[in-house]
Order: sequence, then structure tokens, then C-alpha cells
Amino acid sequence: MIDNDKVLDEDEIFVEQIPHQYDAPPADTSMNNAFTKIAIGAFIGATVGAIAGALANKGAVDRVNQTVRSAGNSVKNAADSVNQTVKSVGDGVKNVAVSVNDTVIDVGDKVKGVTQDVNYTVKDTLSTVKGTAENVNETVKGTVDVLKDAADNVNENVRGAGEALKGASEDATPSEPQIVKGPDKQVKYILVPVETEGNV
Repeated sequence: MIDNDKVLDEDEIFVEQIPHQYDAPPADTSMNNAFTKIAIGAFIGATVGAIAGALANKGAVDRVNQTVRSAGNSVKNAADSVNQTVKSVGDGVKNVAVSVNDTVIDVGDKVKGVTQDVNYTVKDTLSTVKGTAENVNETVKGTVDVLKDAADNVNENVRGAGEALKGASEDATPSEPQIVKGPDKQVKYILVPVETEGNV
């Protein structure tokens, strides 16, 4: 196999000549060609003769002329009809295109309007929610402040009571223990401290 990129030396090139043989037509072929030519000539001659004979007769010429005119008028009328149909179809397509364009513009305007309305509604809703959240935050802060003040007041009252008890016990002189009988059923209270954000 020889690579395409390889240059061959002169001694590597072999040229073989094959003699060409011409096929001589058989003797009867020339006869067939002659008969074919005669047949074609006769056909053409007969056709031209028939046309010339028909045109020589004035009535035949008028009928051929009338037929050609009728055919021409039919083609003309058909062309006019096709032209009118194409115009009608073109006008119909144009009207549909204009209607579609107007509809798309109307739909686009409506969608734009709805989108703007939704945007305004969302903005108003967010403003209301933000205001409500701020009001709730202020209310919670106020409630926490009230609870803190109440807890501070309770602590002050308890301290005051504790100091009063402490002072009373210091002032009292010890005496003999006394037994005090209370009711059979006693109620016990448990104090639970309340923690607030500031007093942890």
C-alpha cells in the first residue's frame, strides 16, 4: 500500500497501455438508422402537412383562431380569479395578524395592570404587617415593664415585711414558750419567685 504523503521514484511508476478496440457497427445497423430517419421525416412531414391543410381552409383557420382565443380568455380569467383569491387570502391573513397583535397588546396591558395591582396590594399588606409587628412589640415591652414594676413592688413589700419581723423579734424579750393551738385544718402557701429580664 502506498501512503499519500510518499513521493514515488521514476522506477516505481508502472504504466501499462491497453489497446482500444473499436466496435464496428454491424452492416444491418446502418440500415436501421436509415429507416428511423425516414420514419421521423415522414411523421414530421405529415404533421406539417396536416397543419398547412387545416390553415388553408378559411373556416378551419377561424375555428382554430376562436379556440386559441377561448383558451387564452379562459387562462386570463383563471389568472384573474387566482389573483383575486390570493388578494382575499392575503387580506384575511393581514386582518388576522392585526387582530392577534391587538389582542396580544390588550392581554399584555391587562397582565401589566394586574401585576401592578398585586404589587401594590403586597406592599400595603407588608406595611400593615410591619406596623402590627411593631405594635405587638411595643405592647409586649409595655407588659414586661408593668410585670417588672409589679415584681419590684412585691420584692420591696417582702423586704419591708421581713425587716419589720426582724425588728419585732429583736425587740421581743424571751419568755416562756407558749403553745398556741390553731385550727385543725391549716392552709400552707408556697412562695415562688418570679424572674424578669432585668432581675435574673
